[in-house]
Amino acid sequence: MVRSLGIVGSRSLPASFAPLISSLVSALIARGFRIASGGAIGADHYALSALVEQGLSASGVVYSAWVSASGFPSSVQPLVSRFIASGGQVVWGTGSSGAPRQQVVSALLGRNQRLVSACSILIAFVHGQSRGTLYTIRQAVRRGIPVYVFLCGGGASLPPDLAGHCLVINKKEVV
Repeated sequence: MVRSLGIVGSRSLPASFAPLISSLVSALIARGFRIASGGAIGADHYALSALVEQGLSASGVVYSAWVSASGFPSSVQPLVSRFIASGGQVVWGTGSSGAPRQQVVSALLGRNQRLVSACSILIAFVHGQSRGTLYTIRQAVRRGIPVYVFLCGGGASLPPDLAGHCLVINKKEVV
């Protein structure tokens, strides 16, 4: 059975992290993992891009908050289409573009819960204030899933309730 590994992170994650995420994607797939992501901007986008560019879409799955590709951010939509066309799987959510904020937030949180439920490991890239990423990390910790956190600047830190439950990696340690 192929184990899924989630790659998630802050939407504000700088593009300078894309090569690191791309290297991780190829190394993890070579070790038998399936890459799961949420299809958002930032770390999710870099993981999705790595899958498509390396011809590895069939080894990935996107957990969408949306009922269709039109819900994804406009900058991600073409990549999602390429991902699907090249064999990538999307697990569709319940959100629709133009829905009330409360429904959109519910769809996003539901996406994160489904992603975590499907993964045996979570890798998170935290940059600045990232409530959604921290929520996802908390979900993984509650389920006993190992979490590896890259603190990527912009004032990124882990709150005290998470600090002892994750392996924290500072960018300067991997550069």
